[in-house]
Amino acid sequence: MYCPQCKAEYRPGFTRCADCDVDLVDTYVEAIRHPVTKRLALPEKYGARLWGGSDPYFYLELLWSLWNKKVACYGVPEYPPMPESATGPQPGTSGPVEFEVWVSEENLPLARWILESEKEEFERAAAEESTASVKAAADDVSPKTTGVCPLCFGEFTTASSYCPNCEVPLNSPQAEVAAKDSACELCNLAHPRFIVELRKALQAAGIPFNNASISYGDFISGRNSGPNYEVLVLKRDFERATQVMSQVLQHWEFEPSAGFQVGRDSFLDYGLELAAQKGWFPEDISALVWSGENIGLVGGIGLALQEHGIPYRVETAQLGSAKVFSHPEDEGRTREIVKEIVEGAPPE
Repeated sequence: MYCPQCKAEYRPGFTRCADCDVDLVDTYVEAIRHPVTKRLALPEKYGARLWGGSDPYFYLELLWSLWNKKVACYGVPEYPPMPESATGPQPGTSGPVEFEVWVSEENLPLARWILESEKEEFERAAAEESTASVKAAADDVSPKTTGVCPLCFGEFTTASSYCPNCEVPLNSPQAEVAAKDSACELCNLAHPRFIVELRKALQAAGIPFNNASISYGDFISGRNSGPNYEVLVLKRDFERATQVMSQVLQHWEFEPSAGFQVGRDSFLDYGLELAAQKGWFPEDISALVWSGENIGLVGGIGLALQEHGIPYRVETAQLGSAKVFSHPEDEGRTREIVKEIVEGAPPE
């Protein structure tokens, strides 16, 4: 018999813990999964369960979305793995892994809005899954290239047949790459320690990945040199790699945004700072160029406007409704960019 609160073990015949004054359970598994245990394991400030599910991709995307809106949140596996010293039957790992995201009661209304917007974005991304694979186009490589790594996009001019870093066969820059040999993004979480553990787990499972800690830019994003948090695997390994990532996530608790001011989005600050550089006051940014319920789209619109150097202002005073404004001088160009983000239509 075990206490679900302090995990003390009792001989048969005892029914309550002498220290905690709670009912005992039969096995250590029940103790570690008991509601009392789960509640005690949570920091006091997170009293509202926002979401629970088994999709590791949505789990990480939701945490990141909450962080971007500076909403303090806590991500944790619903049933943490058993310690090696535990006695009694051990839970299997073949079933789906469940995750939970908790927020404070105060932030729950805003967090629910972010959750619903993230669900909409996630469903839209799933519908465009055919574009998830990334690969180098023949026109993007140098004329002397004889082989391209499908994972790190390294170019080789010798007779090498394998990438020395990723240990996968090189693709010919002229040949059409089969879908199973193209790369898919497994994870892109800017959390160095987690990414290191994920890479180690993939290596232990014999799953190739883009084995590089530094990104020097690639054919897709054109990024400059910097830390590489993106983990790519071959499409044929994607399902197995997902299982590996889910198992790694069982050992992690995320509190990515604690201590930040709630509701302050970095995109808002950028837009007003750029306006000030042009001598414009916030009230000058008065042309309404987009409004809607999906707060997740605001981030994409903000990034696009930043890239084009267009000042903007965002209003989210009423929960469930967001508005984006630009200066009247930029209204036409801004509407074209917004249309491209919202509808996927290129500007005319």
